Formats: sequence, structure tokens, C-alpha cells
Amino acid sequence: MSSTSRNPWLLTAWAAGLVSIGAISLAAAWGGWQPVVLLLVAALVPMLLLRSVVALGVSRWAASTVLALLLVLTAYLMSARSDTSLRGTVTDSVPLLLTAPQPYALRADLLAPVVLLTGLVSLFAGLRAESRTRVGPVAAAVVLYVAAALLTTGDGDPWGILAVLLVVLAVLGWVLLDEHTEPSRRRLLVAAPALVVLVGGLASVALVPANSAFDPRTVVDPPVTVIETSSPLPQLGAWAANPDDELLLVRGDAVPLRLVTLDEYDGAQWRAATRYAPFGTAVDTPLTGDRRRTATVEVTFAGLGGSWLPSPGDPVEVTEPDALVDVSTGTLHDPDPEPDTTYEVTGVADEPDPADLVGATVPTSGPALDYLDQPQLTGELAAYADRVTPDGGPYVRALAIEAAVREGRRLSPRAISGSAFWRIERFLVGTEPGDQVGTSEQFATAFALLARRAGLPTRLVVGFRPGDREPDGSTRVIRGRDALAWPEVYFQRLGWVPFAPTPNDDTFTQGRPQLAEAPDVEPAPAESSAEPAPVAEPPPVERAADAGLGLPTWVLVASGVALVAVPLLLLGCARLARTLRHRRRGATGAWAEVYDALVLAGEPPPSWATAPQVAARADQWFGTTGASEVASRAERAAFGPAGTAVLDRPATEVREVRRAARATVPRWRRWWWHFDPRVLRR
Repeated sequence: MSSTSRNPWLLTAWAAGLVSIGAISLAAAWGGWQPVVLLLVAALVPMLLLRSVVALGVSRWAASTVLALLLVLTAYLMSARSDTSLRGTVTDSVPLLLTAPQPYALRADLLAPVVLLTGLVSLFAGLRAESRTRVGPVAAAVVLYVAAALLTTGDGDPWGILAVLLVVLAVLGWVLLDEHTEPSRRRLLVAAPALVVLVGGLASVALVPANSAFDPRTVVDPPVTVIETSSPLPQLGAWAANPDDELLLVRGDAVPLRLVTLDEYDGAQWRAATRYAPFGTAVDTPLTGDRRRTATVEVTFAGLGGSWLPSPGDPVEVTEPDALVDVSTGTLHDPDPEPDTTYEVTGVADEPDPADLVGATVPTSGPALDYLDQPQLTGELAAYADRVTPDGGPYVRALAIEAAVREGRRLSPRAISGSAFWRIERFLVGTEPGDQVGTSEQFATAFALLARRAGLPTRLVVGFRPGDREPDGSTRVIRGRDALAWPEVYFQRLGWVPFAPTPNDDTFTQGRPQLAEAPDVEPAPAESSAEPAPVAEPPPVERAADAGLGLPTWVLVASGVALVAVPLLLLGCARLARTLRHRRRGATGAWAEVYDALVLAGEPPPSWATAPQVAARADQWFGTTGASEVASRAERAAFGPAGTAVLDRPATEVREVRRAARATVPRWRRWWWHFDPRVLRR
């Protein structure tokens, strides 16, 4: 079969384009233009150097070996700059990339393994650019694209634009750079329907909402820093004793700030989190509700001190580069704080519709049960808890406990600190002078212990009220009197709801149903046997994100399948009808089948050639003998006695020629053989 050699620099440009698309998708894990430029250089320079040196007559493998060593040297120099060894950079690259916060910082230890991978992939694509199958450059680009998808969980190419470019460039390269004498225009006629089908398939995949995309970061344990530090609860008395001392200067949304969230109680004290990971590390998602509010504040330390960073909720963005986080509680920690630290933080917090609280339920299984753990209460505390907890739904029980703790007790900054059982027992049921007096520490702790006894998942938060607005209208000052501890109860699908057992505190009570207004409700049945509690309507932005394009998933899937399947079905039916029509014509129809096979193989017969001439050339091209036999019988049927056309069909010879012709086309075109519309024009 005749063939022609394509321009090697066209092959180089095609391979370089493919690898460049993969490099661009990989650079999306960092953001910004610098990683794009760096990875494009890593994708293009090794391949162009390899192809240029090989064109001068140097051995391909010798050139690729030298260039690979240069890439390793580059990675070594980058590793040395980040104070790590090359071996450590290579062996630890996957865990490092899968645990580092995203978008990645422009650090040499993060970029070195990716630059090395891109350069080696570029060399492989350059070596395999002239192979007969042309699969090497496509495989190289796919490797980079898949690596980018895994590092970014698909966010690097959310609309699939780079995937479409990759498919289009790959198919066009296979069609136009294929070694056949068939004109390029005919090849494009083959590629156009295939591209429509492939692009349609990619579009249908992009339209389907990805509710549970695989994130490889979840299977790698993040680097954890163990920090042993005491709870800030004892400081509440000191802050309250100096109510005018400035602690923080805040700009932005006027919302309460969380300093530390405490969820472990051992009977003697609340323990602060001790295991912190770099901010942005992928770990298990904390307990949250369906409806959340977002707030952003700029915080400047005045007299607060310490290493915790206040946040308006579970932090999602923070400008402090060294910040660590305990994701289960949202507590932020700065390992090297400055006295005048200034940072901006965005946090999200649950904000359920107050109307949904009365009928709310609490989980009966899952991680929420961890917030019920506590040692067995003393007899006095257990009896008090049973006495003040009424029959009713979870929210009614929480309101009753809140009112019981607040009623008849006095808030004083000079009260004895502490959260141990003996201190809370004296605070709740003591009769000695000074017993039923406490800071917000005792009020919040008493609520938490009684609530857990009543089956309500509860945690404690130490934080601050929004503070007083300054005359400039944009700055708020948080002072010692704004420091506060408050409890939060987790309700099914509503999230963490704060309560205010501390006297004279309305920070969290405005707009919510009160005990006197709450209707009598039966205890909520177990989650497994009850209808789900009413769910707060999410904000418009979140609702739009959850609904995809506003259509059911099955509609999107069916549309994508139809977009791909309908054109294939129509083409397949048209080709089948043509084949059946040929079979009814006998020997002359068999010759038409041979002629179609020549067209599909990219060797259409010239219009001036006779059937015997075409058949002889076909047998020579395909290494068969059947084409000449089919042509001979077709001529006898066409010019012989009437009736021969139907009786004399050489089916065996037709199958032989068709199989041999199909074997000559590239593998990627063989699946398209039975749908190719070019023969329908004849």
C-alpha cells in the first residue's frame, strides 16, 4: 500500500500542542501565570531539543538520556533551594502534593516533582511522535491531564474546555498526519462526525452534576502538628474583670467571632484541640447544616495575645500564611504569632430558619454521637438534670435547660473559675454563699452537661460578641466585656445552633422561638423511623449550585446519551440499508461493496479505471485475490444473460476484501468503519 511521510516538524508541533494542554491543566493546581509559564517551558523545551538534536543525526536514545539527566539536575537544584534532598522530593512528592493546601504555594519542593514529570512526559512524546499509531503524544497529554484532575479534584478544568481541546487536537492529528494518499479534505469528512460524537459525550459528562467526585487527598493522612495548650475558659474571668481593655480591632461583617471550640470534656475540664493541620488540607468534612451564612472580617490584635486566631465561623479563607486548623472544630492556630497580628478571614456558620427549630430532631447515629460523650454525672447533677428537662422535642428540651441554668444565678467576674463536676454542682445546686455565682464558663458548661444528659449533641465555644462600632463607622472594638463562652447544640440537617444561658446576653436569642411560645410537641422519633425534619431553604447561590442547571440528573444524562447515540444510530441505519440494498443486487451489489471498502480504506478508485483494473490494484494493496473474482462475476452479471445478478453473489470474496481493507486503517478508525458516511454520497 502506498504511503507518504509527513513533515516531521508538523508531528513535533502536534505533539507539543498536546503536551502543552496537559501542562496548562496541571498548572491550574497553583493558580496565577507563573506556574503556567514554568510548566509550558518544561513541556516544550525538552521535546524541541530532542527533535532538533535527532534531526542532526544524534541517536534518539542517547539524546533522550542526556536530556533526562538534565531534567533530574534541574529537579535537584530546585530541591536544594527548598532544603530538601532530590530523593525526598521524588519519594515524598505524592503525599506532599496531596496534603498541601490548595491552591498550591509557589514553593520549589511542590513544583520540582511536577516539573520533572512534565519534562519526562515531554521527552516520551517526542520519542513516540513518529510512531505509526501516533498514540505516544496523546498518552503523554492524558497523563498530565489526569494528574491535574486528581490534584484539583476536577476543578482545574470545571467546564471540560481543555478536555475538548485535547480530544479535538488528538483526532485532527490522527486524521491529517496519517500516512495515506487520501486527500486531507476527505479525512476531515471522516473526522467531523467522530468529533461531534466525542465532544457531545464530553459535554454530556460535564452537564451531569458531580455530587461525590473522588478526591485522592482524602486517602492520604495530612501532616499533623501536635500542640499542647490549655483551654482559654479560665481567662474569661480576667477579661470580664477588665471590661474596657481593648482586645481586637475588627472591620467587616458584624458577627460573633469564635476563638476556640471545645468538644471534649473529661469531668474535670474542657480540652482544646491538640492536632492541627495546615490550613486548606483535605480532611473529613465537619458536621454542618444545610443552610449557612458567610462572613468576612479583618482582625487586628490589640491586647488579646495568645496563638489562636478568631474567626467568624469555620474558616474557608485566611490570609495568615502559617495558619493551622483543627477542621473538626474550625479552630485556627498561629504557631508564631506577632503582638500586632493582622489578617483577613472568611468563615461560614450554620444559620437555620428559626421556624424549623421547634420540630428539629437530633441524630441517633453517626459522628454527632461523639458530642454526647462525658463521664457519668454525680447524683446531684443527674437528679437536677432530670428535674429541669421536660418531655418534648429536642429544641424544647434545650430551651428549658437554657432557662433553668440562667434562672436565679448571678454573673460575676470574680467567681471561682473551673468546669469540673464539683464546681458545676456547687454552681447549680449549692446552698453556700457564692455557690450559684459564675462566669460565662460555668453557665455554658452547666448547659452542656445537662444537654448531653438529655441526649443533645453539644459543644462549647469561647469567643467574642461583635463589639462596639467606632466613630469612623467601619471599625469595631472588641473589649474584655465582649468575651463570652456559649454552648451550641447540633440538630439534624440544621447544624450547630447557639444558646445563651448566660444572664443578660441576647447575642443569639433574637428572632428564635422561645419556650413560652413553643407549642407542645411529642418527642421526635428516631431518625430511622421518622420523616426528616423541615430543612431550611438554602440561600439562592447554594440552591443554584446544588441543582446543577435546574434539571433532574436523569434528564441531563438522557440528553447526553441521546446527543451521542442518535447520530450514531442514524448513520448505522443508513449504512445497514445500503448493505441490504447491495445484497439484493447480487454480484453487481457485491462489487459495490468492494468499491465502498476501497473508499473507507482511504484508497478511492480513480473515475477513469475499469472494474478489472480497480480489482487488480485492490488485490495488490490488500494482499487478496477476491477483488478480481468479484469484478469478474459483476461484469458477467451486468453484461450476461438476465437473472445472473441475483444468483451469482460472491459473498466469501466480499468478506475477504472487506476484512483486509479494514485492517489497513488505523485502529482508532476501525470502530468508525460501520458508521462512516462517506460512502453514502455515492
